[in-house]
Amino acid sequence: MIRILKWLRGSLPFAVFGGMLLAACSKKESSDTLVKFDPSKPVTISRFTPDSGGVGTQMLIYGSNFGSDRNLVKVFINGKPAPVIGVKDTIMYVLVPSRAGEGKLTLQIGKEGDAKEVVAAGDFKYLFNQSVGTLAGFTDKDGKTAIVDGEIAKAQFEEPYWLTFDQHKNIYMLEEYRGMRFIDSARTYVKTMFRTGNGLDRPRTLAFNPTWDTLYVTNDQWDDRGLSTAVLTPATGFTKWNALILSKTTNGGDANPITGDFFFNSYSKGEMFKWDRQSRSTKFMYRVDDVDWEFNIQFAPSGDFAYIVVVNKSYILRTRFNKETGTLEAPVHFVGGRGQHDYRDGIGVDARFNHPHQGTFDKDNNFYVADAENHCIRKISPEGVVSTFAGRPRERGYADGPLRKAQFNLPRGIVYDDATATFYVADQVNRRIRTISVE
Repeated sequence: MIRILKWLRGSLPFAVFGGMLLAACSKKESSDTLVKFDPSKPVTISRFTPDSGGVGTQMLIYGSNFGSDRNLVKVFINGKPAPVIGVKDTIMYVLVPSRAGEGKLTLQIGKEGDAKEVVAAGDFKYLFNQSVGTLAGFTDKDGKTAIVDGEIAKAQFEEPYWLTFDQHKNIYMLEEYRGMRFIDSARTYVKTMFRTGNGLDRPRTLAFNPTWDTLYVTNDQWDDRGLSTAVLTPATGFTKWNALILSKTTNGGDANPITGDFFFNSYSKGEMFKWDRQSRSTKFMYRVDDVDWEFNIQFAPSGDFAYIVVVNKSYILRTRFNKETGTLEAPVHFVGGRGQHDYRDGIGVDARFNHPHQGTFDKDNNFYVADAENHCIRKISPEGVVSTFAGRPRERGYADGPLRKAQFNLPRGIVYDDATATFYVADQVNRRIRTISVE
């Protein structure tokens, strides 16, 4: 297998090679083919490539006695932990972490307290990078596209809409009115998990519970007896859904990342509900403000608070999670002008948005929201300071490059990978998944 992989390394593009390595490393192998790390033998590094790059750069490490158990392997670049994507005895696939700097590559293999450590010859040079790029998707000369699975360079999308990670940083993505897609953690291939139909016709949001064994999918429809929220589980590989909640006009929901409590809305009456897992029933909490309120709910990583992004009124509320009662308290107006669809950076209610959609948090609780009809990404500090992060406000288009020179066209979804300091954006009308790498 290793000889084949080495030969392929010189014959295939890096992304394709990395995907084949990941597939080889993640297969369920029988005990007689699994290569085990031998603690009685030395671990060596013969070389690594490339020797420079920015955050998220795909790196291959060659050597001996790596084993095949990714859980026993740790890689550090200048002291910064690098995500290990795959390992296969004499070759390893990792991603360069954010702000790695210039220094040595260190490999640790073995159990805690008894791991072997080896330092590679030569230094890795970190290259700072601040730019918008394209991960996947394209249109033909007439601007047309389709739903195409397979190798990421050939994959296509029709309505990329909402994004979320699992614990391995695989991406699950909704396509509006189409279904759910999947992008592997090595970013080498795309596949369709399910298509819409049978009552799940307009999936709106995705949310994993804290143990990653339940994926909630909210569904927007107009029947009190119709499907409001479906769930998917690892038992079917997250490909088959089961009905969970029947309700009216739900267009947003999220699970508290600490407690697992699931909250969802009703558009027609502007209501907030909690799903009671014990009684398997819904609990009404409050009305947000008025009827016909399209909003989604997005928890901070701490679970202490959530933002309610009011899409069709272009402002954002903040609500505190009460740990004693397990409920979201009545929200307060945080940023943006209610019903004022416009563009303006500023503080609190003086700022303006135009149909903001999904947002994501960094480690400092800054909130980055896809400001869809302003065609840009906005940043909201915990104090309510709103600034433009990426894109050209009010200028739709498609262009990679520096943050404020790049262009989007109706960006809807966004998630952030802190390990690689990379944002992923569902750029709906451009039919692409974009990346934002920022130092």
